[in-house]
Amino acid sequence: MEKIKKVIISRTDKIGDLVLSIPSFFMVKKMYPNSEITVLVRKYNYEIVKNLPYIDRVVKIDDYRKMELIEKIKYFKADVFIALYNDKFVMQLAKASGSRIKIGPLSKIKSFFIYNKGVLQKRSKSIKNEAEYNLDLVKKLNPKKFNELFEINTKIFYEKKHSEAVEIFLKENKIKSPILLINPFMGGSAKNITDEEYTKLIKAILKKSKNINVILTCHISEEDRGQKILDCIKDKRIHLYANGGDLLNLAAIIDRSDIYFGGSTGPTHIAGALKKTIVAIYPNKKTQSPLRWGVFGHKDVTYIVPDKDKDENYKHKFFDSYTDKTRKEIVNAIISNIKK
Repeated sequence: MEKIKKVIISRTDKIGDLVLSIPSFFMVKKMYPNSEITVLVRKYNYEIVKNLPYIDRVVKIDDYRKMELIEKIKYFKADVFIALYNDKFVMQLAKASGSRIKIGPLSKIKSFFIYNKGVLQKRSKSIKNEAEYNLDLVKKLNPKKFNELFEINTKIFYEKKHSEAVEIFLKENKIKSPILLINPFMGGSAKNITDEEYTKLIKAILKKSKNINVILTCHISEEDRGQKILDCIKDKRIHLYANGGDLLNLAAIIDRSDIYFGGSTGPTHIAGALKKTIVAIYPNKKTQSPLRWGVFGHKDVTYIVPDKDKDENYKHKFFDSYTDKTRKEIVNAIISNIKK
């Protein structure tokens, strides 16, 4: 184990999943400070990982054809391959790496033959946070050293160019604290509320707090959708930040806010990594709940769960159990946190 010099860590899915993998990246470097760590990610997560000071190389798997990437993985001659997320292609990469130590979740029959230090996790039971499942895989590398050195580190880093871009936006729109940042749009991995409900919610917040400024964030591809919400509200205190640049622009504007509101999505985990005050709306469903997918390593989070103790059809994209009472609960949580 002490001869570990090169480690490949694979986390090739969504933004929130990636952010919940940061504590694992950190712990591998802390356990083996002289090792070279390469992380495999999707290109939309590249900016976050490349700025982590303890990561030596980041590979965007989208930039390569399948066989090209397999050859590249062979070239690294890694001692360890850790798959924090497992699928058929990741198993191919693990096998191609030639690593003497292969760690991954034992979730598929083939995984029992690929990972010689696999971990049987049954993540579908959702008995702990995704970040803890990831850390369990890293712990397999050296349990004794892991326990001796264990530290939770979720910090992400953005650059001066990102904060400067945000400051220009705030200055041009004359936005001052207190700032509430809302990320309304999600990829659909968990339930959300409708655009109409976001409109009603923001109106209620603006009515209850006379000095608050609200920033609505979205990707540039959803700018029209965001603008429709603004057009319905018609208030000078609400602004749209449609990000067409890299992901760390979003991190920088979240960091400038006083409070964040969003669902179970990547930006919510970015807010958690930045230690912001958070109000978040989450489903009660076991595999989507705050226990499994909530913010990790940060306690200043108020979870609103509309379907708690209620029947909910999880085939629907939006909450069936969201009511006026839920809206009031969110508004009160946001206003009380702003006052605090």
